[in-house]
Amino acid sequence: MTYRFKVCELVSGKVLDEVPFDIEGDLTRYLQQYGEGTLSLPLFDTYGDLVLETWEQAILPWRSLILVVDEQDRILWHGIPQDRPRTLAPQTRYPCRTIEAYLIRRYVPSKVFKGADQTSEIFRWLAGVAGGAIGLEYDCPPSGILRDREYKDADNGRVYDRINELAAVENGFSWTVDIAWGDDAHTFVRKIARTGYPYLGNRTENPVHVFELGQNIDDFEYSEPWGEGDAATHFQGIGETDDDDQRLLSAPVIDTVREAAGWPRLEERRTFAGVSKRLTLDSHSRRTAAQLFGGQHVLTLEARNPGDDEDFTAVGDLSLGDTAKAIIHCPTLDLEETWPIVGWILTPGTGAYKPVLAKIGD
Repeated sequence: MTYRFKVCELVSGKVLDEVPFDIEGDLTRYLQQYGEGTLSLPLFDTYGDLVLETWEQAILPWRSLILVVDEQDRILWHGIPQDRPRTLAPQTRYPCRTIEAYLIRRYVPSKVFKGADQTSEIFRWLAGVAGGAIGLEYDCPPSGILRDREYKDADNGRVYDRINELAAVENGFSWTVDIAWGDDAHTFVRKIARTGYPYLGNRTENPVHVFELGQNIDDFEYSEPWGEGDAATHFQGIGETDDDDQRLLSAPVIDTVREAAGWPRLEERRTFAGVSKRLTLDSHSRRTAAQLFGGQHVLTLEARNPGDDEDFTAVGDLSLGDTAKAIIHCPTLDLEETWPIVGWILTPGTGAYKPVLAKIGD
């Protein structure tokens, strides 16, 4: 597959130029978190002339948004340059993160919610704290789940962390930020914060995306529960300190079934910043424990993009949260499952990409 690169203004989304970047390593994108990747710009062509005379002004960290598109101009990946280190090398490197990372750079002001919808009201407000500065749009339908939340400016909570804490509680939701063309002529892009309850994407047991070993899967890596991950049988959440300077600790959540079956106790504790109420902390703990107890099945596929006469799923067809069917029958794995797509990895030079499928819990 041939990749092309377009540079936009981050705030307006206006396309400024097409630039001949190279991709270093992998470009990643994930549900409910930011992706990363590094692009490099050769400064000189084979004749020793500057490839782009205005590169210093046109590509600015935190001012630019770089798009990676395919032959049909479908947006496959995007990144905000985080830095522009200078060296003696004849190219300039731009380490990038997807737009979700901008939420890390904004802090949450004081606000109290009583009986507010978690997506259409609380998430919408949290995302809006950052979104007004970069022209973010919002697709946050009501979830029907009402929550109480109190945010304090003095807690120094980052928007990204507060959103993920809100999404991770029991009966939480999925979220992402999508980049989409704003017009048919592809002169600007839209930045859309989306939520889905109980999940984001098209979840069906008969998905249009099918990956099969020997067809469009060339290789795979499968991580199953109870490997060298964060599996646990005993979990407690840690909250803020109380008036006596004691850390709030949730009630323990114990996987009695596995312990009764002979598993040794494996303890795990995690801190939830800004959580000062026991009921909220217990809810966080139950949700996290459910993931750790069941472990996490993660399937990373090395998939081929389709040829001219093939009808396989291409990387440009994927949407985060949609389900895909994986069919793998080989000596090391016998699997035929339909799981959500939680991310993908673009690996240049191979003609392949890596969809990441996951099943959380049991």
